[in-house]
Amino acid sequence: MKHNPRRMKWTKAYRRAHGKEMVMDSTFNFEKKRLTPVRYNRDLMVKTVQAMQVVNRIREVRKERFAKQRLATQLRKRQTSAQKEAAKGVHLLEGPSKITALAYQKELEQASKVKAKRKVKISKAASSGAAMETEE
Repeated sequence: MKHNPRRMKWTKAYRRAHGKEMVMDSTFNFEKKRLTPVRYNRDLMVKTVQAMQVVNRIREVRKERFAKQRLATQLRKRQTSAQKEAAKGVHLLEGPSKITALAYQKELEQASKVKAKRKVKISKAASSGAAMETEE
């Protein structure tokens, strides 16, 4: 039975499709095949090997940066979920943790107000646009 490689989590296709690995990077252009044979030249070979090393270093730095950015977004999501839990259970907490939980609660209330305003603006724009179309 055949399986779609973009759905099998262990494949490169899945990892690239779901943003787990770098897809677009200029360092990948150096790995492409060149079909024209080049006459042997020692100086050219030395320069090529040195260039390969430089490209490898650049690629490693970019991979590390990419991984750090992915982990930072996951950490932010975890922190916000923990903050939501603390805000829900404010009545259970005591001491300085209760003060921070109250601050989280205020932040969440402000964020929900902003989201509600956005929804209202979008729904008003959509309803006025629909009314204009029916009048014509």
